[in-house]
Amino acid sequence: MTLFAELKRRNVFRVGIAYLVIGWVLAQVAEFAFENFGAPEWVLKSFVVLLLLGLPLALFFAWAFEITPEGVKREEDVDRSKSITHSTGRKLDFVIIGALVLALGYFIWERQGLVEADADGVDVAAGSPSLPEPEAAGPVRRSIAVLPFVNMSSDQEQEWFSDGLTEEILNSLARTPDLLVAARTSSFKFKGTNEDIPTIAQALGVKHILEGSVRRGGDRLRVTAQLIRAGDGFHLWSQTYDRKPEDVIAIQEELAIDIAKALETAMDPEALARMVSAGTSSVEAYNAYLAGLAFGISTLNTGDAYEFLSARDAFEQAVELDPAFALAYWELAKFWRVQLQSTNIVSGTVELPQGEKRKLFDDAIEKAISNERNPINLMRFRVLQAWQDHQLAQALRLNTQYLEQRPNDQTAQQYQLNFLADLHKTDELRAAIEEFQARDGYDNVVVNTSMTMSLISDDKPFIREFAREGLRRLGDSPFIVYQTHRSLLWAGDVDDASKLLPTLHASDIPSINLEAVALRQACAEKRLEDAARIYDGILNETQDDLSLRWIAHRIMGQDDIALALLQELDRIGDFDTLMDLLSYAYFDPQPLPNLRATLEAQGVEFREPREIPYRCKT
Repeated sequence: MTLFAELKRRNVFRVGIAYLVIGWVLAQVAEFAFENFGAPEWVLKSFVVLLLLGLPLALFFAWAFEITPEGVKREEDVDRSKSITHSTGRKLDFVIIGALVLALGYFIWERQGLVEADADGVDVAAGSPSLPEPEAAGPVRRSIAVLPFVNMSSDQEQEWFSDGLTEEILNSLARTPDLLVAARTSSFKFKGTNEDIPTIAQALGVKHILEGSVRRGGDRLRVTAQLIRAGDGFHLWSQTYDRKPEDVIAIQEELAIDIAKALETAMDPEALARMVSAGTSSVEAYNAYLAGLAFGISTLNTGDAYEFLSARDAFEQAVELDPAFALAYWELAKFWRVQLQSTNIVSGTVELPQGEKRKLFDDAIEKAISNERNPINLMRFRVLQAWQDHQLAQALRLNTQYLEQRPNDQTAQQYQLNFLADLHKTDELRAAIEEFQARDGYDNVVVNTSMTMSLISDDKPFIREFAREGLRRLGDSPFIVYQTHRSLLWAGDVDDASKLLPTLHASDIPSINLEAVALRQACAEKRLEDAARIYDGILNETQDDLSLRWIAHRIMGQDDIALALLQELDRIGDFDTLMDLLSYAYFDPQPLPNLRATLEAQGVEFREPREIPYRCKT
């Protein structure tokens, strides 16, 4: 008998085929199970290796042994006339057929996922999704929301690390031009909730969700992430990064690149790597930077100005540890820019003269620029520098160019609204508000700015609708409630505005700003005696806060006093304060000769200032 015939008689071929088919099915099941349990990548690899090692053992067993009615015997001990290999072979045929049916069923199930992906505008090929070509009606963009990574560490004090890492992953993905990324504050709204993936995706207007967890302890750092298609909950990609804590920078960069590749963004790998670079090789500096980002998120969510100070301290620690860390200097520059803005709610957290704050801003932004090698980042840094130098037209031009490269940057969107308002480009401002709302849904910072800018339109239905929708989506943010209160008063909804007062008084909004809220509510309700009392209190408490004094004068209808205050600032050249008032709908720069000349030189065509609908005197 030939070797081939003997192999066939002993069912070696059948055993090999059955082993391969069953092994393939087991590998698919294991991959699905390990991904959902967050097992490290090496577990699946080890399982597959064991399956492969088992193949020669199975073939050897089929050759050397035979299954008989009396049990397993060595082949040489079996009487050929009593051999039942033919019967065993038939049973193996049924096993192979059953395994093939399972494999076919899995294949059909997977293909069904692909068909549904196509229906959702996603084409999954070679394990990676991509969106179809843009239709004539407008571009169809890849979209994702990054949910806050869950802190699985035993030490709950590590929460800042998971929040900061989430923020940096989100920032990295947002730098990819053809990927629409949901706003950070919108995504963080779902932290700790039990909402399912489809509900979250629908609320955020995205097709994909990235979720994950972080476990940090001892000499190990484990980051698990999974990319989920919202339409059917299908896991498009998952990975577990099981490394040492000092590998955190590599994990963040690799994760962002892996996600961008999984969604088949248009960027080439080299450009993508530059885009998601952490900007430092110092793990300690990077950890401090992550802490700063986490404190910044907390400030946005709670309105607690002291969290903002903690963010500054963390960024200062980051640049001490790495004096060439440009992104940390950039965050410091943004901090000092806010401190220089007299109209910002958290601007008074550092009690320093304006000149000293300006020096700290200049130092931070110049070091950010001198240490940055990425030309797109440099453009962003120069935008802020031009703004603080009162070069509004240049800032708008640079920021517009920057947004062409990074349309997802919510900070740049906020700046764009400010520049358009300050340069009195009313029509473009209205269009930008609607564009950013349509693109990114409702980001805390952008909506906060948009509510202020929407008053310039003096379109009360638009102001009302925008404010109500912002409150519905972001009503847990005290900043949004603060702006909504003013918008509702502007639109004439005095009773609805009054219902927001308890929420504001329970927040961490500074008390002097709450006095301004009380003043505008009292004037809107025509409670003139109460308004006069509140007005006097504000003047007594704001000797150095000229912006708030001006606002109080205008709400009370003391326009002559308000104008005299501004004329003195114009005379001494205090453009820092005056420029901050440009975005107010009722601010008029034309009676201020020095400011007017500066703006005219930048091509500003002045609009008519709006009247405050709820002011005490007309």
